[in-house]
Amino acid sequence: MASRPTFHRILVAVDGSRHADLALASALAIAERDHARLTVMTVIPNVTESAAMAYGAGVDPVAMQGDADRAAEKIIRAALEEIPDDQPVESVQRRGHAGPEIVAQVKAGDHDVVLLGARGVGRIGSMFGSVSQHVLHHSKCAVFVAHLPEDAKADATGDGS
Repeated sequence: MASRPTFHRILVAVDGSRHADLALASALAIAERDHARLTVMTVIPNVTESAAMAYGAGVDPVAMQGDADRAAEKIIRAALEEIPDDQPVESVQRRGHAGPEIVAQVKAGDHDVVLLGARGVGRIGSMFGSVSQHVLHHSKCAVFVAHLPEDAKADATGDGS
């Protein structure tokens, strides 16, 4: 059996979804195991007037951008609160389309592994296609996509039998 890989610079992308929570927990376990540096990132979508109009007339794109900015800040703060004090961590917020921005951060941070959730949340993020597929196809490092099984989601919400 080949020796297990060791990672040194871990990137985990968070978006507030339960899948991203699983990715964060997995990244923490790997960081602890490998004594690795952890970077937690979120991507703030650019809300343009045309994107805002997709949700109906009268939507204020400036207000939507403010909402997106505040939501991203809340998401990154919540993720950082989960990190133990003795774990080296940095946070990154990028603006744009999540897939390309995650790939750009992989390169900029010289990360050797990226973890992200299988499905994001949010009405804006869903317009841009599969983030995990983009990262899988364009990253030059190991990629792990966290996906909660359906029964785990039901058990966690109290809907399970």
